[in-house]
Amino acid sequence: MNRMLLFSILLFAAGFALGSEPASTAGADGDAGLSESRLNAAEQRLATITDPAARLYFTAGTEWAKGEPEKALQILSESIVHHAYDEKWIAKSELLSARLYVELGMLDAADVTARQVQALYEGSEVAEKATALRIEVEQLKKETEAKRSTK
Repeated sequence: MNRMLLFSILLFAAGFALGSEPASTAGADGDAGLSESRLNAAEQRLATITDPAARLYFTAGTEWAKGEPEKALQILSESIVHHAYDEKWIAKSELLSARLYVELGMLDAADVTARQVQALYEGSEVAEKATALRIEVEQLKKETEAKRSTK
């Protein structure tokens, strides 16, 4: 799943969680992308979120959509440290961290983090997503190894 699509899902979830209509992030041709005006709208909407853990989570998503996965990961780390007991956002933050590790090419870190999410939140939707992410990571590891062996 590309980062724009995932961020679109995050924005939808934010709108749903806040009880308001979600802003679409699909571009004019229907692809999942954020134009500058839509990114600005997402940032303005972010300003209305009062829950500190949710705010950090969606700030990280915004940074990721801007093409700043390292900054997004730093924000999520802050969220995980300061809001470790916020059951609503901690699992999502940990899973998004794993996704960002994939984007940064840190496949071992992604796998370890996703495995942790599986174990800690067993039976939840987040754990199921972590399982899917681990499958993706395994495939990426195989592809990376195959490329190395052909050199």
